Amino acid sequence: MKKSILILLSLVLGAGMLNAQEYYLHTHRNGNVTFEKKISEIDSIWFQSNSAVFNYNSGLQTIPFTNIDSVTFSTDNIMPAYDIYIIYNGNSVTITNPLAGAGVTITDSAACVNVVTTAGITDIIYHVSGTTTDGCLNISSDKRFTLSLEGASITSTTGAAINSIIDKKMTVILADNSVNYLKDCANGTQKAALYSKGQVFFYGNGTLTVEGMTKHAISSGDYIEIYGGNIVVTSAVSDGLHGDYIRMHNGNVTVSGTSGDGLDGDTGFIEINGGTLNVTVATADTKAVKCDSILTINGGTLILNATGAQSKVLKSDQNITINGGNITITASGATVLETVDNQTDPSYCSAITTDGTVNINGGNITITLPVSNNGGKGISADGNITITGGSMHITTSGAGAAYTVSGSTKDSYSSSCIKTDANLLITGGDITCSSSGAGGKGIRADSAMVIGAVDAADSLLTLNVTTSGARFTVTSGGGWGPGGNNGDYCNPKAIRAGGNLTINSGVITVNCTQSGEGGEGIESKAVLNINGGQLTITSTGDDAINAANRLNINGGTTYAASTNNDAIDCNGPMYVTGGFTIAAASRSPEESFDCDNNTFGITGGTIIGTAPSGMYSNPTSSACTQHVLKYTHAANNNIQLIRNSDNEVILTFKVPSLSGGGGPGGGGSSAIMTFSSPEFTVGTYTLKYGGTITGGTNFHNYYTGASYTGGSTKTVTVNTTPIIVTAN
Repeated sequence: MKKSILILLSLVLGAGMLNAQEYYLHTHRNGNVTFEKKISEIDSIWFQSNSAVFNYNSGLQTIPFTNIDSVTFSTDNIMPAYDIYIIYNGNSVTITNPLAGAGVTITDSAACVNVVTTAGITDIIYHVSGTTTDGCLNISSDKRFTLSLEGASITSTTGAAINSIIDKKMTVILADNSVNYLKDCANGTQKAALYSKGQVFFYGNGTLTVEGMTKHAISSGDYIEIYGGNIVVTSAVSDGLHGDYIRMHNGNVTVSGTSGDGLDGDTGFIEINGGTLNVTVATADTKAVKCDSILTINGGTLILNATGAQSKVLKSDQNITINGGNITITASGATVLETVDNQTDPSYCSAITTDGTVNINGGNITITLPVSNNGGKGISADGNITITGGSMHITTSGAGAAYTVSGSTKDSYSSSCIKTDANLLITGGDITCSSSGAGGKGIRADSAMVIGAVDAADSLLTLNVTTSGARFTVTSGGGWGPGGNNGDYCNPKAIRAGGNLTINSGVITVNCTQSGEGGEGIESKAVLNINGGQLTITSTGDDAINAANRLNINGGTTYAASTNNDAIDCNGPMYVTGGFTIAAASRSPEESFDCDNNTFGITGGTIIGTAPSGMYSNPTSSACTQHVLKYTHAANNNIQLIRNSDNEVILTFKVPSLSGGGGPGGGGSSAIMTFSSPEFTVGTYTLKYGGTITGGTNFHNYYTGASYTGGSTKTVTVNTTPIIVTAN
């Protein structure tokens, strides 16, 4: 009321004092001039229903008090010539159209406004404000234009709330501090509550809330770009935002309550460079962010959730590239078994998935697949996956399951943190993967895998992979005993390559804590090459490191330990040419280095192996150029020290606890220790055992710079031949 009185006094005083001269009256809102008339043209002014009514020689102008911040007078015409004002007030509309005689026709019927522009004028600004619960705004413009929403609330009962009919660019400005709302009718023929046949650009700092009752909430027949504003989609029968492509530079977009996708770039691309994007999709088989072309994230903050069965969070039919940004993804939907061509096929709820390739070069990515997601993938690609940088934490918790493909054919599915049907290359970044569900995988490539760049610093890549879920039966067999047939299992794996696996560099830590068999740390179904890196690989259920065809250790520092199987196992030949390797097996008849009695060649590097006495793959003399010490009576927790004839220490090592028992030839507290080093050459050596170590540095029971006291002594002589030296 006080504001109304002040406005009235200003008008009365202004008219009385200034009407002798050619002055203009201006009303303002949010820094804009909303109405302008010469004093001489104004006949009278009055108030009604919380509005100011201006009676001038060409008509009436009604402006709600809420749209007037101030009134000024000047001798200048300061209202932009191309600004048009549309103010809704229930079932009526106030229109200020300075271009009425210049090709802009605006009509309204019961708050449904139709704008037809044939003026050939670029960038006309339509200022829209006020409230209607049964109105609309249809714009047919021959040139690009700007729609400034300044506290507009439009609910349509006949079609779209705002509809740009012709293929021209529409710039939507959400005025500072403004709160705007759009809702279309249900069961209509319109494509969205806010629709433009042309491009749509969003700017400003105000808020726009949209409900799409027939199809999309916001849609463009061309593309959508977001530079500012707070856009909130609370419901949509189909997609939240839909365009031929979508690019986000800044602003805040929140999407929920959709029956379709959150953001759909249709056949085009999606690019996110900045701003905050918060999307939740809850309907089955929907996507939070989806496009048929390339999906690129360069920056911004993304908080994305998918709760529906077999839904996807980031989905592209081509490639996905992540260069930056802070991305938090939760995918909690279940796996669905679908029938395709008379066969059952699982469809997963996954976080990042593409039919093409995934390239991750930066950003901070956190992905969570909780227990309810029983088969989904953190990152999944039909093509290659390449990771060169960024920080990544991926957790999967759901248990996999067996299913019938068709007839008597069985198969299984399980969750994976990272999974590709093709090749995987990881050369940089800080990556943590944890899988706790039955049969869960950490990192899996169906073809080749390369970890670390050649000759790169290990600090450029930190890779931590943990699995703790048990294996489960796919098809039953007759057991593991003599005459039995092995069953078919879905085994948990930390790092698994269907083809060759090459490790060049990086700090790599793998922990498999399964209580039963199957949980292997690093596995290659072909050739495994360790060329560098710092590897710590442990398994409580199966092999720490396993290669199907061949294993080459050419460099790096490796610690591999298993409490229930081999430390390092290869079903074919095994060659050591360099590096530093400790392999510890704790249960008989398992071995530290097991190559099934195939060729075991040692031509360089240092190896230390410990295992309970029993079955053993001996180094192959003809394939070795470096002497090997095989010590068959090392006791549990016993300190072993070897000095050469110059009294120089070449090994200080504490034999770890060994369980023995179990299988053929196993048991007791004795152990087999294997040692080879370039320093172990022809000569006489003193082997001490049972003493005490003080000081020094300990790397998995290997000591450097330590003091050794006490214990017993043996002498070992190394001749030119044989190359395998046995100490008893």
